[in-house]
Amino acid sequence: METAVDIFTGFLDSGKTSLIIDAVEHSDFDEYRQTVLILCEEGEEAFDPALLKKANIIPLVLEEEEQFNKEFLMGIWRNYHPDHVLIEYNGTWEMSTILETEMPQGWMITGIYSTVDATTAELYLTNMRTMFLEQVFQSDLVIVNRCTDETDWAKIRRSIKVMNAKAQIVFERENGEAFEQGEEALPFDITKDLIEVDDIDYGLWYIDALEHPEHYRGKKIRFLAQVYKGKKLAQNEFVPGRFVMTCCEEDIKFLGFLCKCREEIPYEKRSWVTVTVTYETVMTRDGEAPMLELDEIELAYRPKNDVVTFY
Repeated sequence: METAVDIFTGFLDSGKTSLIIDAVEHSDFDEYRQTVLILCEEGEEAFDPALLKKANIIPLVLEEEEQFNKEFLMGIWRNYHPDHVLIEYNGTWEMSTILETEMPQGWMITGIYSTVDATTAELYLTNMRTMFLEQVFQSDLVIVNRCTDETDWAKIRRSIKVMNAKAQIVFERENGEAFEQGEEALPFDITKDLIEVDDIDYGLWYIDALEHPEHYRGKKIRFLAQVYKGKKLAQNEFVPGRFVMTCCEEDIKFLGFLCKCREEIPYEKRSWVTVTVTYETVMTRDGEAPMLELDEIELAYRPKNDVVTFY
């Protein structure tokens, strides 16, 4: 028998319990015979015992991170034989604990869902950035709730997307209604056939190209980049990209898209080049993904600031 495991992450009082309640009250929940709910922290909102009984959910409380281990999960399997497990994870525990713990045979993580309180998101991004982003690093869905007209949604979205490109991000107001984000103003003209991306705007272009391939498909893009070559790439492939910092030095990572060329380029790894590429997309197992085709490449000087930001 297979057991579906759904994980809910986020800081205390970010809305995890409300999200789980919404899932339990959904009509699709009736397909499960026996559900175990693992509670790794206690927030302001509690679960109604009547709701749990009606949905045939057995709640179990886990107080210490060290208790989340193979033996604990095997005990759940032996005692309850669930076909569904819900885990309300503690926002201060490391995600590696839950993702690397061996689960009983037949258990499979079917979804990771994260909640973010928009009223405290910027504070966490400034002071507890690593812990904040760890909660959403593997998420399939991120719900940013309690948004107001003052919420810097673009900053929150960029910070999450640069760490987890596949995540679907939903913004909601305090009452649960959808928060309309509008279009983020871009510092380059996407209506032109040749789009020239200034040095400081690379990070913004990367995220937009990732989220909105329709803006660039079939168009030529010119930008300053560093060359990345890896053992898994073919001789006629490389990645032109930049090191991008989302907030602080701990968050610096190399961002770029795979680029195919007619022949191997005569430049070493980490060389600075100016490239003109044609933006296309290909289908992968994770969906549509950008693919660049090299039109021109020339050696360039290292810029004064070799790390770019989103701001």
